[in-house]
Amino acid sequence: MLKTTLSLVIALLAAANLWGQDCESCRLESVGVATGQTVRLTLSARAPHSCTAQLGFLDADGKPIGPTSHVTLQAGQSTALDVPSSAVLKEAGQRAEIQPQVVPDPDVAASACQADAEVIADKPSGAPREGVKVHGHWTIDVRNADGTLASHREFENSLQASGATTLVNSLARTQVIGLWSVALVGTLCPGVPCSLLETTETGGCTNCFLVLTVSNPTSGTNSGNLVLAASFLAPLTGNVSGVNTRVDVCFSGVLPANCNLNMGGFLTVTATALSPAVSVTSGQLVQVTVVISFS
Repeated sequence: MLKTTLSLVIALLAAANLWGQDCESCRLESVGVATGQTVRLTLSARAPHSCTAQLGFLDADGKPIGPTSHVTLQAGQSTALDVPSSAVLKEAGQRAEIQPQVVPDPDVAASACQADAEVIADKPSGAPREGVKVHGHWTIDVRNADGTLASHREFENSLQASGATTLVNSLARTQVIGLWSVALVGTLCPGVPCSLLETTETGGCTNCFLVLTVSNPTSGTNSGNLVLAASFLAPLTGNVSGVNTRVDVCFSGVLPANCNLNMGGFLTVTATALSPAVSVTSGQLVQVTVVISFS
């Protein structure tokens, strides 16, 4: 593993739009990648503070690439976001610069967030490549007030490093998985992503909708899979430029049914960017379905 660690404490930053405004002080040093490598951006909350920030990546021209994620971490928690070199490189033997970017929320304490970036090399071509794959199949339908379909989008997303860590910790019984949520990144909700939470969630947040249902069908097309489904009326005219799934996490000893935003924080499980973005008009019905499966 080739690792370039760029440890720093991020100073208090003015609010900035990750995709629309220039913010030199928000950016970590760029890292060079070759074909077959991945850049991993890790964000940690330094005790005793919590950290809320937007994570993403820029290419050499300052354009957004790969997935984005808006995360909230409690003291001692961490999360990671990956972007493969294929996001900027198309042919073998090429090299390019990828610039990780972290934009803390404006009310985050100066010493709250710590960011690290590393470049991960693929295994040699002759090495065995076996493992469990996690699939996230999304469907986003936008409907008009009369029920007619305005747009339909289907796509896949990627398991994030924080999601893999959460699954491992859950299996090892060192961490408890609680309630699920879905985040729609973009301009559909003012200032922050639209958060679709389970109806039993008790932790409050900005632009939250208690509309998410979680099921595990025993028959039909999605038998044996995890299905997240929600619908809500768009509060603004805007777009959805990225999505992610999240799960509440708590320390061992908390019952899963009691693990919510009040008891702990959340970590991103899967995420992806959308290009082109899904356009939505205020008042339209947005229907989201995510099917998570393993193979």
